[in-house]
Amino acid sequence: MKKLLLLLLLITSLSFSKEDIRAVSTSQFTTEILLAIGVEKQLLGTAFLDDEILPELKEKYDKIPVLSKGAPTKEQFYALNPNFLTGWKSIATPKNLGTIDELRGNGVEVVFTKSQDSSKIEDVYDDILMFGDIFDLKESAKSVVENMRKDIAKVKENKKNGKKIKVFAYDSQESAPFVVGGSGIGNTIIEIAGGKNIFEDTNFSFGVGTWEKVLDENPEVILVIDYGNTPYEEKVKYLKNSSPISQLEAVKREKFLRVPLSYISPGVKISKGIEMISNGLREEKK
Repeated sequence: MKKLLLLLLLITSLSFSKEDIRAVSTSQFTTEILLAIGVEKQLLGTAFLDDEILPELKEKYDKIPVLSKGAPTKEQFYALNPNFLTGWKSIATPKNLGTIDELRGNGVEVVFTKSQDSSKIEDVYDDILMFGDIFDLKESAKSVVENMRKDIAKVKENKKNGKKIKVFAYDSQESAPFVVGGSGIGNTIIEIAGGKNIFEDTNFSFGVGTWEKVLDENPEVILVIDYGNTPYEEKVKYLKNSSPISQLEAVKREKFLRVPLSYISPGVKISKGIEMISNGLREEKK
């Protein structure tokens, strides 16, 4: 009930009608949520594409201006005359588009998803339904959520009695590994897929781990998160040739699994991410 009241308060506080929303999305996962439920006509621009857009959404995506690969400038943003912003929370900072108070003072309503700070799949569903309410696309949002539930249920059923596979989820960095931690949706995705994240006891979603921990845990599979300016192949090359874990059995046997960042981000791809990792772990068992 409390969640519903907060949602109703948010929606009724918007200073414009639903038909007049002019939105900008500054994360791939919010962009894909909006496109999946049918918001493309009200989406003026996007930013922060991490990897490939979902094939079924690409035709819609290609018709929407891309403001920048990363954070757009204030000039790029305000040139579109938007009145609604969503995406990564980091966009609403003084060095990017300004604080939430500044944006709202300029007539831009700011809506961030709660699942960015959560490890619960249900919070992702709630965010999708929230956007369905805001843009008056409730049935479409419900359909997206229902399909995700069904896909995840299938993986859970297949993994019901399976042995957990010890996993190291490597994002980037060399001096100390930047990893998938235990408090975000990435850890939940790995767990449902049949993996046991060696950094599951940490209190961050993504954060800095230690090579010593990886050596001590001796993971069976290494998930390599693919995005940004350092390609998957370069990350694997570093792990094999120069990293402190180059002599681990999983590295020597090349037990690497490529996982695009958007598939472990809190959006419509999480069901596909679970399936991708589950299939990859099953292959590694052979």
